[in-house]
Amino acid sequence: MTARWVGRLPAEVTSFVGRRRALGQVRRLLSAGRLVTLTGPGGVGKTRLARRVAAEVRRAFPDGVWLVELAELREGDLLAYEVAAMFGLKDASADPAASLADYLRDKNLLLLLDNCEHLIQPVVALVNELLTSAPALRVLTTSRQVLGSEGEHLFEVPPLSLPEADPLGRLGPGRPTSEAVDLFLDRAAAVVPELPEGPEFQRSVSDLCLRLDGIPLAIELAAARMRAYPVEEILARVEHALDVLTTGPRSAPARHRALKATIGWSFGLCSPEEQLMWARLSVFAGGFDLNAAEGVCTDARLPRTQVFDLLASLVDKSILHRESGSARFSLLETVREYGREHLVALGEEKEFLLRHAQHFAALADRGRSDYFSEREIRWFQEVGLNHANIRLAMQFFLSEGGEPRIALRIAASLRMYWSKPSVIMEGYQWLRKALDSSPEPSEERADALWACAYLEVLLTDVERAARTMGECRALAGKLALHRVEAALTLCPILADFVLGDVAAALGHAKEAVACGRKVDDPTVTGEALFFAAAMAFASGDSGAERLADEALTFLEAEHSQLWRANALWINGVVRCRADDRDAATAHFLDAIGLFRQLGHDVGLALALDGLAWVAARSGELSRAARLLGAADPIWRTGPRRMMPFEFSEFAVKGKVEAIVRAGISEAAFEAAVQEGSTRPLDDVLGEVTGRPRHGSEPRGAAREDPPTALSPRERKVADLLAKGSSNQDIATELVLSRRTVESHVQHILTKLGFHSRTQVASWVSRMESADRPRA
Repeated sequence: MTARWVGRLPAEVTSFVGRRRALGQVRRLLSAGRLVTLTGPGGVGKTRLARRVAAEVRRAFPDGVWLVELAELREGDLLAYEVAAMFGLKDASADPAASLADYLRDKNLLLLLDNCEHLIQPVVALVNELLTSAPALRVLTTSRQVLGSEGEHLFEVPPLSLPEADPLGRLGPGRPTSEAVDLFLDRAAAVVPELPEGPEFQRSVSDLCLRLDGIPLAIELAAARMRAYPVEEILARVEHALDVLTTGPRSAPARHRALKATIGWSFGLCSPEEQLMWARLSVFAGGFDLNAAEGVCTDARLPRTQVFDLLASLVDKSILHRESGSARFSLLETVREYGREHLVALGEEKEFLLRHAQHFAALADRGRSDYFSEREIRWFQEVGLNHANIRLAMQFFLSEGGEPRIALRIAASLRMYWSKPSVIMEGYQWLRKALDSSPEPSEERADALWACAYLEVLLTDVERAARTMGECRALAGKLALHRVEAALTLCPILADFVLGDVAAALGHAKEAVACGRKVDDPTVTGEALFFAAAMAFASGDSGAERLADEALTFLEAEHSQLWRANALWINGVVRCRADDRDAATAHFLDAIGLFRQLGHDVGLALALDGLAWVAARSGELSRAARLLGAADPIWRTGPRRMMPFEFSEFAVKGKVEAIVRAGISEAAFEAAVQEGSTRPLDDVLGEVTGRPRHGSEPRGAAREDPPTALSPRERKVADLLAKGSSNQDIATELVLSRRTVESHVQHILTKLGFHSRTQVASWVSRMESADRPRA
């Protein structure tokens, strides 16, 4: 595995061909100026060149190289939020540009803004403010249009170099190679293992690249056709398409018309059903899966039964890209735009934009049933994957003639998704826009007001949150929405905590638990139980351990993986403070597993810091420093205050550093932190679990699940199962409800991959034997 480093720049998945001269020129421009823009038509390779340059110069930027892709962002007023979210800044709801400028003031980094042409004015305004405030910042942009900003250095990305003809105009053997030919041969070899040889093939390839004007996208599309057609046939079809598909203005550059002709040629190779599917798929943003395509694109003309094969066919024809390791698909932006033009020509654009928006409104609405259930993780993952599509749905319902009440429902349903640090600012803006667009009293408005107040408290805007809570409370009372009234009791807990009154927060948390139970709302009850445990820990309350255990027991029974992870974490810190290090370790490891599934980076960092605290209290100082290092990239690239339980009162990092620095030299501490930040996370965790490092386990060695696969409470239940206790016996022994015990038993069977209580008993026996010291 590669070492982790600061920044965000995707790895290349195909070889980079040619562009040596361009790479050198752009690097020189970056050395001479602080703002460099790569311009050129769509498909000429601006993005690929910019990313390659960024990868080559990233060692020169200690604070990293950061890519922001703007193709899917349609609203300029969200630009600063999008960039701020990438850096993990959430405390910027009032003036995100100013917050960004302040954050970047002392940073030495490269910011790459990709596809700026549709956001020229917002990009110029933001870039000017950032460059003025951050003297070590450099910005590299790609755009079909120059920004026109002061100090801008321009580089027009040329097409790939073409084969030269001899004095008689002949191409092929004996003539110098070219970047365009090299790219075609490289991509063709990926789909045809043994390419033809001989002068006729070389001449056809050279002629084809010349006809395509050296546009990389056009060449790659043509090379992909080698799976089905010889190069001579491809050349003939391209020539025909160039003659027929000249829909672009004649004043446009020839290479731009050539690109459109090439896409049109690909379109002409598709069947009528494939063409229709292509056009309808153009309503998606940022990718989609089979289920979404079936839900949005089908009707009597395009039956659902055809979608599976049509998607596979479009992948084969390189119209669709299947994302690696998943069943999701995406369209290149230029290919998507071509499909949209066809959809407009068919008179179907409005109909399928509506169907798209309705489909993703339904996905958001699923949160009302999937959140706080065994389906929770999958729902969070689907929402994250479809963030751009949900954004498009919000835009549609908030547009003129849309349905703002549906937008309200979408935004409110995503409360816990919006609570993630990376999207909280955008979520808050959508809630505010939806509320402004639908002022009429309604249940949807009450839900949105409570979600908005929740995010305002997370953003530490307590005054505004108080006003929103007041409006929400009045509306919920008027409409007799007792569920909303109960949910609203969670906000004062966080507001008190933000204001530093932990005792008041604990009192409000206990009141919220009672309210949740009164209306029989497990969501409110579970969240409030966690907050009660957290506030008890923060205040040093003697009931912290009891509350933490109660929260974990309740949340395990309710199957909320997000809040179970939170409860595992608070149990870990409570147990560590009580010096129950084995239990704390087990809780932190379980929490890490869930946080990784949820993509919750900050929860992961907190749990890693918790493991470091355990190691430090155990005298394993170098290990503690390595665990701090494993969490360090998250803390360095994200905000310091991102979730209610992540405030300074809970941050154990300072405690750990103090213990470790007092016991080892500064050089040893820094070396261990650096090692932890660059080693694969599984290797660092392997020190804690005792599992072999990746690649070090003997081939064919048997592997048993370690005892830490079960939580401490589950291990107690397993021990009683091994003694032959019934569910009722266990409930009496542990002072639990029978339902809770049944839930624990099911979790144990699922985790260990067993089907019977007898198997659990055998497993417990093996674990006990392994733990006994050998004579």
